[in-house]
Amino acid sequence: MTNLSVQAQTPVQAAAPASARSGGLRPADLQRIAAAIDAEVAQSTRTTYASAWRGWELWCRRRGLVPLPADPDALAAYLTERAESGLCNGTLDGDCAAIAHRHHQEGLGDPTTATVVRRVRRGLRRVLGTAPRRQAHPLTVAELTQIVASIPASRIGIRDRAILLLGYSAALRPSEIAALHLADVGVDTHSLLITIRRSKTDQEGLGQIVGVVAGYQTATDPIRALRAWLDLRPAGPGPLFTRVPAARPIMSEGVGPRTISDLVRNRAAGAGLGDLGVSGHSLRAGHATTAAGNGAPLDRIAAQTRHRDLTTLFNHYVRPADALANTTSRDLRL
Repeated sequence: MTNLSVQAQTPVQAAAPASARSGGLRPADLQRIAAAIDAEVAQSTRTTYASAWRGWELWCRRRGLVPLPADPDALAAYLTERAESGLCNGTLDGDCAAIAHRHHQEGLGDPTTATVVRRVRRGLRRVLGTAPRRQAHPLTVAELTQIVASIPASRIGIRDRAILLLGYSAALRPSEIAALHLADVGVDTHSLLITIRRSKTDQEGLGQIVGVVAGYQTATDPIRALRAWLDLRPAGPGPLFTRVPAARPIMSEGVGPRTISDLVRNRAAGAGLGDLGVSGHSLRAGHATTAAGNGAPLDRIAAQTRHRDLTTLFNHYVRPADALANTTSRDLRL
């Protein structure tokens, strides 16, 4: 293993044309290039990469090793130690993606492509498997109704009820809920159209539109819940869901994805469902699983959830519903 460092290029120096590196372009040109390169990766991904990179840096510091450029043997040791601590392959893959991305940014070779790292990753996949350890619990309509009924009719309660019912009925990710602006939602008497300007499956920002219709029950009607929140929300453009301080006026500042995930989990716990493994993804998962269980065809579910990979949609959401509906254990009469 090596603990020697090298002088790395900056991301702009590595990606910019030779004329830029030789001073042929102005500083403003380089700043625009840097901004474009930075936008190549979504903000949520950059946050995840930054967290994974900090973990790698800390491990190297404790070992007296240089994190950049990474020594392939050191990276192999890091991955095996992380696996031994109980982390799943999905987390290890995320670590590798973050480390590879940082090296690409600095114009350095990708250590994750080294033979020793590739062989270690293949071995860990066989040992650990590739299935997620635990998926988000898909909320049923009955469970969502229980959660909504437990929320008090306060200002923040009205907001949270709208977030839960809109997220569930539209099959939205926490990041998509947080990114919604008032202009993205067209509300009619019995329906609404939501424009999702960017998402996990639409990194280029082409935009996707999903529809939501009024609910059968007053307590769980997403249209009614959203209208109640809009009556409280500060007037004017901006984020659809904003912060609600305890003893101050409602703010115009939007809430983030983590806030959305936390409120889903906390509201579920407040309704006595804290042991189910509810997370921010439980709204989207619950929509897909419930729709599949009620007989909605795969293509209609995919149109709502915006899944590109129907295999993922089927394995994660449709197959569990089918497994329970068609299980022969019911015929054993145990």
